Amino acid sequence: MKFELEIISEELLPAIRSLLATELSTSYGMNQSEIARKLELTQPAVSNYLTGSRANQEIREKISDDPQIQILIEDAAGKAAKDENYAEEVSQIIWNIRDRGLIKEHFTDTEKIL
Repeated sequence: MKFELEIISEELLPAIRSLLATELSTSYGMNQSEIARKLELTQPAVSNYLTGSRANQEIREKISDDPQIQILIEDAAGKAAKDENYAEEVSQIIWNIRDRGLIKEHFTDTEKIL
């Protein structure tokens, strides 16, 4: 048995961070070190997110294809670029993904603890 939070931390957050890093790189022209500072990650972690080795590509593609999620990614990246808190946007992304069933197969047989 897995907890829902494990799916979020192991599957969703890496995909979201990968999309945020990509958005900061493409839309804001940031290099890996700048992205790392904005997202409070290490430069090697950003490299892994950008090359796709740190996120489940199936999940990344599913959530990036959703227009509502894409808007939230853009909003979060915009806030991160201005050194503003983007936690609310990430929260909205997670709950949108879960509640709309975008990766429902990953949440089967999980237990909620919150």
